[in-house]
Amino acid sequence: MSNSNKKVSDLSDLKPPKHTSIENQLEIHRTLKGNVQRRYKNDDFEPKMNQKVSLPSLPNFKKAELQSDQKLLNLSNGTKPHNRLPKLEAKSEVPKQLKLEDAIIHYNSVTPERRQQSPERQLSLNKKRLMAKTWNGGQYAFKTKAGCQANKTSKTNQDSGIVLPNCLENLGYSMFGVCDGHGTNGHLVSQYIRQALPRHLESFLSKEDNKNKVIQKAFELTNKEIWDSETDTSLSGSTTVSVIIKKDQLWTANVGDSRAIICRNQDGNWKAIQITRDHKPNVEDEKQRIIQAGGRVESQKDYYGNSIGPERVWLSYIDAPGLAMTRSLGDKVGAQAGVTADPEIFEFTLKQYDQCIVIASDGVWEYLSNEDVMNVVTPFIEKENIDLAADRLMAESINAWKRHSLARDDITCIIVYLKS
Repeated sequence: MSNSNKKVSDLSDLKPPKHTSIENQLEIHRTLKGNVQRRYKNDDFEPKMNQKVSLPSLPNFKKAELQSDQKLLNLSNGTKPHNRLPKLEAKSEVPKQLKLEDAIIHYNSVTPERRQQSPERQLSLNKKRLMAKTWNGGQYAFKTKAGCQANKTSKTNQDSGIVLPNCLENLGYSMFGVCDGHGTNGHLVSQYIRQALPRHLESFLSKEDNKNKVIQKAFELTNKEIWDSETDTSLSGSTTVSVIIKKDQLWTANVGDSRAIICRNQDGNWKAIQITRDHKPNVEDEKQRIIQAGGRVESQKDYYGNSIGPERVWLSYIDAPGLAMTRSLGDKVGAQAGVTADPEIFEFTLKQYDQCIVIASDGVWEYLSNEDVMNVVTPFIEKENIDLAADRLMAESINAWKRHSLARDDITCIIVYLKS
């Protein structure tokens, strides 16, 4: 077979025969090299790259059709247009003095329907909204606000309020309470207590006359259901402070560090009477109970071993759970260190001088004393502006957190006016 009919499978096959002359060998090399280059060249793509592409022509604008700078100057009375917005005055989140007019502005609706109403009609509606709700013993107002992180990021409100459950109203009892959740699932625990505790109280009240035993069983059963639920309560729980009223008799049942007080006005002298006790690790008998149960009470430590923050409850062998209260519902890990759900129960007889009851989570009591709270609400209580009293207490609690901390706890308060 001749070389012209031989198939080329590799560049090594493209060798000139030895018997040809040097000139012929060079010519053959040039020919073969040109053939190989043409095999790897896209003959169809190359001419397209050399073609010229024309864009569609744009419409011609006449100078007369364009608005000149002179027209802009004429619109602004010969002056240049403003390049910045007018400076707004900064306003604080909470007014220094909360009056009826200020509260009415706070409650104004922003819907178009409300804006179309007359000012007189709007004022009448706002006054109605500001009126506290009534109950058989007087009036009450309930307020709650979620806390925030140090970077002002809002968080889930883990507080829940118990306000006149119908199941107890049917038996002649009025109940108010605040549940303050903590931990990842604390809001679920507080919401469950709000629903389950009044139901269990109703069940036991129909069978038992001893109010202390009834309340004790209701708390115990509620806590058992929380433990048996699918919700993880190893490091989650809730405090609960409750006030139960029937005629002139009052019972308080407290678990944790929320609080209730009575504001009494006798001959023009106001006095704050605390009707619950805070269950904190720095209370001596509560501390001893934790230690006897095998837990320990001490402040949290920093990297260098220095104490920071309040005293907390820990297991003896590990730094957990670190609770700032000695009693709560839920908190399975805390129970191993002596944290209990047993309520502390007190009974009182209401007097004619008792004007109102303030029930609130520790978000209120963290930086405000009993006397501070009384001084905030009593000017409005004297005028029977119960809702404004709750608004003002909320505002003062927020301001107190601003003065002491970058973060803020959930704040919940219930003001019960004892009109009769």
